[in-house]
Amino acid sequence: MSPDTFTNSYGFRPTDFAPPKQIDVSPEALSEARQFLSELESRSQGTKWIVAFTWCYDRTFKKSPDSPAIDEGPGIDLAGYRVSEIPADAVDEKSGVPLAFIIPHDKFENADKKEIVQTRLVSGRLSYELE
Repeated sequence: MSPDTFTNSYGFRPTDFAPPKQIDVSPEALSEARQFLSELESRSQGTKWIVAFTWCYDRTFKKSPDSPAIDEGPGIDLAGYRVSEIPADAVDEKSGVPLAFIIPHDKFENADKKEIVQTRLVSGRLSYELE
């Protein structure tokens, strides 16, 4: 992936993507990714999507507009990107689901198993970890 040929509106750099075929995905996390992809495709007929496990440096959650914000800290969430928004050589495929892993290099390198697994946050919201 050449830095000279890749541009996107999100400001991703080629180094923001973990190499394909380097991260496993637990069956539960893959099932969630497959369901998310199906929802994206049903809402925008004809658009091709990639599901990304994306590192977030800070996350907050509100159960309702009037409730206080819950600080969930950094971690991995699911995001959907159009095929044109992710470099082709950053895309992995697991059981027919196109995936990308937008995870800082240090987080990727420090993970022991290199596997995405589900977890629950303090708010009860579903999230993911890289083990």
